[in-house]
Amino acid sequence: MTDQRILSIIIPVLNWDLKLLLNVLIKELEDNELEQSVEIIIADDCSDDEYRLNNRELVKERAYIAYYELEQRIGRAAIRNDLLDRVNTECILFLDADVLPDDPSFLRTYLEFVRQDVAVVCGGISYTTRILTEKKYDFYFYKGKQTEWKPARERRKVPWRYLFTANVLIKRAVLLTVDFNEEFSGYGYEDIEWGIRLDNIVDILHIDNTCSHLGLVGKKESFKRMRQSIENFNRLRKLHPEVFEQAKISRIINLLHWNPAWLLNVLDYLLQRVFLLSRLQSINLLCYQLDKALLLACALKKEEKEF
Repeated sequence: MTDQRILSIIIPVLNWDLKLLLNVLIKELEDNELEQSVEIIIADDCSDDEYRLNNRELVKERAYIAYYELEQRIGRAAIRNDLLDRVNTECILFLDADVLPDDPSFLRTYLEFVRQDVAVVCGGISYTTRILTEKKYDFYFYKGKQTEWKPARERRKVPWRYLFTANVLIKRAVLLTVDFNEEFSGYGYEDIEWGIRLDNIVDILHIDNTCSHLGLVGKKESFKRMRQSIENFNRLRKLHPEVFEQAKISRIINLLHWNPAWLLNVLDYLLQRVFLLSRLQSINLLCYQLDKALLLACALKKEEKEF
């Protein structure tokens, strides 16, 4: 890849077919003769064989696309740091594998900010395009629309909160100062923690240049992931207590954790049952959020007991 390039698009992938995303990126690059300005670097985090075989075929014979596979899975934070070591430009666009740009001038919009030398630009997440339409995905779709799909004017109010690594442009020099915390090895919140540290040193610009999140998961799996993320959420709380205390969820946690453990366990069971049985998405989301707060309260009680 030549030193004429000014933007690197880096994409970590795990068990996802890259065809839709790459087709859109390749079309915009080649239709507008941008191949000499942009490189794409893809890292596979030990996907199943069928995905690796398919994705290998997609990237053949294009000099501006580099693709490599890891022999063992290293996780969401570590793979992004690994990708950074292979970048050949001063600006980087993070994209998740399961997104799809909403606008045909998606890359050209970001290239304008590259030329303006802006430190961090976040385009945002949407759910404009949906490819997984079965009913089991309805809750995740609803949750994403309620909690992630926000216009730039709203995201600017709390810049770090909506800094999604699924779609963000950043200067390489900034990343050398603030990389991803690899203590966040499980599911969730590595991007939030990274955003908090970034917000302390640079201005985060939010714009409306969204990508649709295609990678919906089923209702049960969504709830399971939330429960798996509690360890990372608690790690976030301990690393940035001043930020955590400002969040709405902290007030609920503080109220819940004074209750006896047996009562919290009963409430946890009831919230799970209501979540799994309810067909009203608003009730599902309420149970989801309350159970997250309850599990964090349990983690806090455990820490206090050990102390």
